[in-house]
Amino acid sequence: MDKFKDKKNFDDFVKARLEKDKADTERRLRDRWENLQPFKTPQDVPTLPNVDKKEWNDYFVPKLIEAGAIPKKDLVDGEYYIGDHRCTRIAQWNEKKQMFNYWKMEFFPHWDHCNHFEDDDGFALFVPIAIGTKEEFDKYSLDNFRKKK
Repeated sequence: MDKFKDKKNFDDFVKARLEKDKADTERRLRDRWENLQPFKTPQDVPTLPNVDKKEWNDYFVPKLIEAGAIPKKDLVDGEYYIGDHRCTRIAQWNEKKQMFNYWKMEFFPHWDHCNHFEDDDGFALFVPIAIGTKEEFDKYSLDNFRKKK
């Protein structure tokens, strides 16, 4: 264990350690995104980073699309999509609202909505990777409702 001469010495150590940890985290994040493999399941979608809008649009959005995320321009109104979101793995695209609809099972089941990953609003985003069916949507929603009971 390190011994410190005084508080300044300790503070300098902590500051250096935090900077190193931050740099290591950023390097691991960059490595993960530089080596994205094609998405086969919603679990393959990495955690979306909290970055500035320009970096999000210029770097991360194209990386998601390269790995198989469906761009917003290719979505079809009323179609069900399998993908990644913190509350669901399947959602329905609503062209008029330009958002996904899904059943949220928090406290009680209710209809909720979220943005496509190209429309980052600071809240959880849906990353669609495949077309789903109404049957999958209904089964997923019902299964999640049963788990919450």
